[in-house]
Amino acid sequence: MNRTLSIVSWSVLRPGETPDVSFVPPILRRRLSPLQRIAFSLLGSAGAGKADAIVFASRDGEDTLTRRIVSDFKADGSVSPHRFSTSVYNAAPGLWSVFTGNRSAYTAVAAGEDTIECGLLETLDARGCTFVFAEETSGGFGLAVRLVEDGPGRCVSFEDSSGGAPIRFEALADFLVGRTRELNGRWIRLREAGC
Repeated sequence: MNRTLSIVSWSVLRPGETPDVSFVPPILRRRLSPLQRIAFSLLGSAGAGKADAIVFASRDGEDTLTRRIVSDFKADGSVSPHRFSTSVYNAAPGLWSVFTGNRSAYTAVAAGEDTIECGLLETLDARGCTFVFAEETSGGFGLAVRLVEDGPGRCVSFEDSSGGAPIRFEALADFLVGRTRELNGRWIRLREAGC
């Protein structure tokens, strides 16, 4: 594998920062879970378009919502259909698609410590799209990056890597903001490239 994609735009939300969902109408905004708020904020800040395919990655997913469902079930054996339907991994990109009227494909990835890297690999398979990684744990954090083939922006080469450590949030955030020019992962290496 050796592909070059252009970073059109990106957004980073660091732990403890408040996600901005002021662009979402109040009727929908109040129903968003903490994870969905983070994803919406990142997708909105990165300028995800109506036609963008989305790869959503989250190691822990809807942690708070899932714990509440389990607690309710243990207490009285009931499960709220609304809570259950919004607790699945593809709920955030699905709600974003409904909100924006986006009919393009979306994928949800959860792969433990390899979640970011597997999400990036899925992005490559999609031939460019918006990649969003979001976690509600540790004060909530995440990032989103729009990648396209042959587009304007900063060119990044995706190459095979062998034996590195899994790509971590902070390392990818540093790469996006330009603090580093290369990022080695377990399976892929990202580096700035000429277009």
